[in-house]
Amino acid sequence: MISIIQITDPHLTRHKNTEIKSCNTNSSFERVLQNVVSNEQIDFIIVSGDISDDGSRESYQFYKNTLESLKKPFVSIPGNHDNKDNFKLVFQKDFPNISCIPLSDEWGLITLDSSVDDEEGGALTDKQINTARDLIKASLHKNLILCLHHQPINMGFWIDEIGLQNKDQFLSLILDQPKVKAVVWGHVHHEYQTTLGSILFMSTPSTCYQFGEDETNQSRQKPGYRKIYLHDLGKLTTQVVRIN
Repeated sequence: MISIIQITDPHLTRHKNTEIKSCNTNSSFERVLQNVVSNEQIDFIIVSGDISDDGSRESYQFYKNTLESLKKPFVSIPGNHDNKDNFKLVFQKDFPNISCIPLSDEWGLITLDSSVDDEEGGALTDKQINTARDLIKASLHKNLILCLHHQPINMGFWIDEIGLQNKDQFLSLILDQPKVKAVVWGHVHHEYQTTLGSILFMSTPSTCYQFGEDETNQSRQKPGYRKIYLHDLGKLTTQVVRIN
């Protein structure tokens, strides 16, 4: 069994005492990771966007230092709040536009950068769609998870206005692909799970504040993360964990 930890939307800032929506996002991020380290098996970590809130170099340095201290492999996916130039200054490499990462002999992970400069909503380019199609077909892994920042399906509340703008194009790419077992995303600060065809679709709570279904009201739900267990024969199990 392979244990994947998905964390998302930390909204880290330059100053460690900054609060956003009454939440100290840096401190909340640390608390979530402390819980992960204390309680979970970790084989791989997915960080699915909005790593920084202010896009500062200092926020990415804090993120880098914290993640690397875990001594576990991880991948960083950009969100609409992220500053790609400052991320590159700290990590000495770009956010991946699209990547295919082996997780085991049976399982692979495809990440997609859905962020669009100066836009809250997201989109995938035709080139990304075509490359993803080629990667899925060529992959030697029998089972694949796809991850991006913006939600690729409607969730039934205000966040849908700033989701993935070419949802239909993305869904037409994956729904007839038997290798694709799950799609996970961030952005929505909200736990959600549904199935389309044979594919599991999942969003994950933020490590800081949570969105309510009314844009003007913040949810009282606690920060959290998602555990994804990858089993033999394409079986996947998952659970969201909340932190007090």
